[in-house]
Amino acid sequence: MLPVNCGSHADYQNFVVTNLRKYYPDPSALARSTWDIIERFWNLDLSFTDTFMADKYSKFGPAPRTPSSIQRSYLLSIDFKVTSITEWAAQLKINPLYAILSGFEPGNTPGVCTFYDFINRLWNSDDDHMSPHIHSLKIKVKKPKTKGTKADSVEKVTVAELLPILENTGFKLDEQPYSSLFKIYQKEFLDVSVSTGLIHSDALALADDGTPVVTSHRERKKRICKCKENGITDCKCDRYFSQPDCDIGWDSSRDCYYHGYDLYMLVDSHFET
Repeated sequence: MLPVNCGSHADYQNFVVTNLRKYYPDPSALARSTWDIIERFWNLDLSFTDTFMADKYSKFGPAPRTPSSIQRSYLLSIDFKVTSITEWAAQLKINPLYAILSGFEPGNTPGVCTFYDFINRLWNSDDDHMSPHIHSLKIKVKKPKTKGTKADSVEKVTVAELLPILENTGFKLDEQPYSSLFKIYQKEFLDVSVSTGLIHSDALALADDGTPVVTSHRERKKRICKCKENGITDCKCDRYFSQPDCDIGWDSSRDCYYHGYDLYMLVDSHFET
């Protein structure tokens, strides 16, 4: 059935106050850094997520968890530096603070599958990846000769060449599989930052940089041809890739190869710290 809306953001704030007084009557029992996180999430209104994602659930079956609570809980795991969803689900069961700040009653918290189900509902495509699983071998970057320097690019098109092409290309966000995530981000974070004066949309000073997001220590692929059985071990035939959107790269800051995604970030340099 459709998720039960837990109410307004004010209801979440009341829930947090009531349960913090119950489980943590002595405020000094929590570190100052923890109170900083509590304050951030106290002010973070995620109620738009509940209305936006309502049509992504069936009208039949058991009642699911409130989407905003799952979203909030996932963001909390990042702030508390728990990088595994499995580990975070376990921590929710044993740590009342994590459950309360998420919006869950202590002792009644979601399992691992609930988090992955929420993430899947944000992806508007039957395909799990942007690229097909079967494709040609990727060109491995060469390790630079000087430590701390960037490896030579293996891309055929540079960012400087790509941007003019994109500017003249009709881009429809609604057609992209990640459109739901972008809409939530715009409504709950970007628009709020503009309305509160944190970002001045008419006087942006953008700075950009890239960073690797490591997903595994090595490339996950397997042969789909019969070359190895025929004695050919170095064939260039297409392979099946478990993570087809990932690339092999060289991390110059850590001086090592990595397999994962390339995250390209834009920030307003007026507020860069």
